[in-house]
Amino acid sequence: MYIRKRGQFYHYEFFVNGKRYAGSFNGKNGSQIPNDKREAREMGFQERRKVLDGTYRTVLEREGLKDFETFVDKVYLPFAREHHSSAAHDEFRCVLMKEYFRGKRFNEITMMMIVQLINQRLNSRTGRKEVSESGTVVNSKRSPTTVNKEITLLSSIFRMAIKERVASFNPCDELPKSVRSKIPARRRRNRRLSSDEEKALFEVGLLGRREHLRDITEVAICTGMRKGELFRLKREDLNFRSSTVSRIVNGEVWDIFSGWLLIEKSKNGRPRVIPMSKRVRNILTRLTEDAAVGGYAFRSTRSDSRINDIKKGFVSACEEAKIENLTFHDLRHTWSSRAAEMGVPEHVRRDILGHSSRSMTDDYTHASPEEMERAMQLVAAYSPKSVLNLGKISAKRKTTTELQSVVAL
Repeated sequence: MYIRKRGQFYHYEFFVNGKRYAGSFNGKNGSQIPNDKREAREMGFQERRKVLDGTYRTVLEREGLKDFETFVDKVYLPFAREHHSSAAHDEFRCVLMKEYFRGKRFNEITMMMIVQLINQRLNSRTGRKEVSESGTVVNSKRSPTTVNKEITLLSSIFRMAIKERVASFNPCDELPKSVRSKIPARRRRNRRLSSDEEKALFEVGLLGRREHLRDITEVAICTGMRKGELFRLKREDLNFRSSTVSRIVNGEVWDIFSGWLLIEKSKNGRPRVIPMSKRVRNILTRLTEDAAVGGYAFRSTRSDSRINDIKKGFVSACEEAKIENLTFHDLRHTWSSRAAEMGVPEHVRRDILGHSSRSMTDDYTHASPEEMERAMQLVAAYSPKSVLNLGKISAKRKTTTELQSVVAL
C-alpha cells in the first residue's frame, strides 16, 4: 500500500492480482478527507478490501452508476439474486421501476415523481378478474399493499445507491403521511376456516379435477405451513426413521427428530424443524413412497416437478363449496386459531409457525419438542367437540392423561 500527500490531499496506490488501483481522498463523491497519514492508510486498506469484495468503483464507473436503470442492473439486482430469499419478486418489480424512471439519474428523481407513480399504480388494474357490483366481469384494482411493496423496493434501491455514493438522498423518506396512508404495509385479515366450511371444502370443493389439492390443503390445515414452504418440501426433508437425522443448511447443522420435518427455506430466512402429527405423517408417507432423492412431496399432475401454484384451483374449490373470502394463506391462520383454542401456549405457536421474536423475553423462551408434538396432535384432531371436552377437562384441572385423551377423539 502506497500513501503519499500531494498538496492538500492524500493519494493511494495498490495492486491486486497485478492490476493497479489508485486514487485520492479529496472529499469528492461523498468520500472522507483523512486527518493524517495513519488515517489515510486505514482508508486505503478499506479501498483494497472493496476490490477484494468486488465493490470497488472507479470515478468513471461511479458516474455511470448514477443512472437509475444502470445501477439497478449492475448493482442492485446482482446483490438481490445472491442475498435475497425472494429475488424473483425483486426481478419483476424492478422491471416496473426501470421502465418508469428510464433515462433518469438518481438526483433527478423527486418526491413528487414518486407520488405520481403511487397514484398511477393505485389507479391501475391487474390481470385478475372479478365480478363488479353490476354483475359484469372486470379486471380487479391493484392492491395498496402491492404498491407499498413496490415503493419499499424503490426505497431499498436508493439506500444502496447512497451507500455506493451515487445518490445523495432518498426521496421515499420525504413522502407525506397523506400519501403513506394510501399504501398500508398490509391489511390484517380476520379469516379462518370453520369446521362446517372444512367439511364442505373436502366433500364438495376438492373433488374431481381439483382432487389433487386435497393432500396439500389438509397438510396446510394441520401444520400451519406457508404455501411456498409446502411447495418446496422434499422427500429428504421428512424423517420417517426411528432415529434423529442431521442436515447442514447454510453451514449450520439442523437435527430432524424422528417423525419431524425440515423447512429449509422460510420467509424470515431461518430454517426450522416441526413435528408431523400422525395424520400428516400418513399423508406424506403415501405421497413420497415412490419419490426419488430430490423429489418433491407435492408434485404437479402435469410433470414430475413440484407444484408452482394452486391459486385458481383453490379459488374454484371454494366457489364450488360456497365458501366466500377464503385464501390458501387463511389455512395458516386457521392452524394458529385452532391451536389457541386447544390451549397451545403462544411461544409454542410462534416456534411452529416460524414467527420472529418480538421481545428479549421471547428470545429466551423456546418450546420443547414435547410441547410442539402435543400441539400438532391437538390441532390435527381438532373439532368443536374436542374443544368443548378440553374446556371441561381444564375446568376440572384434570391430569395430562385426560388432556391427551382429547387427541384421540
